[in-house]
Amino acid sequence: MLNMFLTSSFKDVVDLFREFAGEDLKGKTVTFIPTASKSEEITHYIRTAIEAFEKLGVVVEKLDISIAPLEEIKEKLERNDLIYVSGGNTFYLLQEL
Repeated sequence: MLNMFLTSSFKDVVDLFREFAGEDLKGKTVTFIPTASKSEEITHYIRTAIEAFEKLGVVVEKLDISIAPLEEIKEKLERNDLIYVSGGNTFYLLQEL
């Protein structure tokens, strides 16, 4: 079964996410998609989310879907344990998807 965890600011809910996951996340890999933030001026939330994942022991692999080849997108989404889509301009994200 697939599970989805929705949040506005990941750094503020890391403990809730750890509890939600129900397992040790150390060594897991996240596909981190920062694409929606590319058109934004304020992007500090990208850095803080990455830092929060790293503190959990999660390996972060960034994936900018606006420039990545289709094969790379498929490979990372299929291989990695978690998918994280950061905030930003959702219209830009939709356009790039």
